[in-house]
Amino acid sequence: MKLKFLAALALAATLYSCDDDTTGIGNIVADYDQIPASASSYPVSTRTVLLDSIYSRTSTAYLGKFTEEYFGEFNADFLTQINWPENYRLPSTTKGISNAILQLYYSSYYGDSLATMRLQVDTLSQAIMDNGTDKNLYYSNLDPARFYNPAAPAFATKDYTAYTGVNKGDSVAITLNKDFCDYLFQKYEENDHANFNDGASFINNVLKGFYIHTIGGDGCVLYIDDIYLNIVAEYTIRNSADTADSTAYTRVALASSKEVFMSTRFRNAHLDRLPQDKSCTYLKTPAGVCTEMVLPLEEIYNDSEHQADTLNAASLSIKKYKNPSDRSTMGTPAQLLMVRKDDMKSFFEGNKIYDNKTSFASTYSSASSSYTFTQLNRLVSHIFSEIRPEIEKGAAHWTEWKAQHPNWNKVLLVPVSLTTDSNGNVIGVENDMSVTSAMLYGGEDLDSGRDADRIRLQVIYTHPTKK
Repeated sequence: MKLKFLAALALAATLYSCDDDTTGIGNIVADYDQIPASASSYPVSTRTVLLDSIYSRTSTAYLGKFTEEYFGEFNADFLTQINWPENYRLPSTTKGISNAILQLYYSSYYGDSLATMRLQVDTLSQAIMDNGTDKNLYYSNLDPARFYNPAAPAFATKDYTAYTGVNKGDSVAITLNKDFCDYLFQKYEENDHANFNDGASFINNVLKGFYIHTIGGDGCVLYIDDIYLNIVAEYTIRNSADTADSTAYTRVALASSKEVFMSTRFRNAHLDRLPQDKSCTYLKTPAGVCTEMVLPLEEIYNDSEHQADTLNAASLSIKKYKNPSDRSTMGTPAQLLMVRKDDMKSFFEGNKIYDNKTSFASTYSSASSSYTFTQLNRLVSHIFSEIRPEIEKGAAHWTEWKAQHPNWNKVLLVPVSLTTDSNGNVIGVENDMSVTSAMLYGGEDLDSGRDADRIRLQVIYTHPTKK
């Protein structure tokens, strides 16, 4: 269906002023004294896609379990290593390590703050050597059993609620046993403290890391910002008169810092039914439920009405159902990334920033209950430059090329978290790991009676008229 804007010329003039990346559909000839404009819209097909995992490299760890009426059971647990500061030494008169506490600091959580949860800590039996080349270590389906012995006795357990952390809900403290304290000091004394030269020697020779997971309770997931192993060393000092020894204590905070490995695993049950619901599409985090769009690029390319025109602007909006409370109590994803389907893996693994050419971001508008993507003419132009040589080789070649590149016209809408600097510039894009969901207009079951729910790509064309 073609929609003509009554004020197309004025609208197009506004668009020209903010975006000069236009797409030529046909041959544009210069020497015109006026540039009329019009608008057309093209239907976009959408469906729900359930990813097997997402790239979850982040500085936040997630821990807990909750069961939601519509989306089913969700679990989050994580693996982490502990760093030892380079060349740090305990006092020379240290007699032992008297206490060790593993502390999980969190600034927020999802669910019921009063839900009683139980966690278990296990020590890793295999060191994880993360040199940056094995990206699979940071996917959300990482199997912890590769790195610890599930049949071994629990190293430590802890009952907690999000509300009753150490300082009224900001941390969970797990006191580790005396045997562990004695073990640490024994390893410290070996080989002139060589096991404690730096993080690598500590991880390989002393403590390979922890696997922390939920073994009881339901209803809460912690968003853990900082992880510390706090140890207390007991040592002797001389009194001021130098007549006797006294006992003193020093506390050492060992962090799970960015220099060592940390990765969260997510597990979800009963999500397979979401793609089966053709009446809409879904987003859900951090499960990897996203929306796929098939852009109508071939229709635009072959639109005979605009073969001599220039495509100056393209945009689309996708609305969220306003009242999903009957199905879910989760929040709404704040930002969406639009990225070409075949580029998604490399986008996140490469820590890329959206470029408004092949990837775009949109912030949810509560006023319109929608996400809007603009400047999509740049994406159209980019893809047209790819396909034009293939189309010009003939219909048979074009058909074969499409079969070999089934995702050439597909993009994914992925919930993301954006990191900005002090000036508001986006400096980081990560998969959204918080607990959110949304039901979007569209879907595969759009008959004529639901045509108003269809997603459309709005396009502004210019078609000059000679003097």
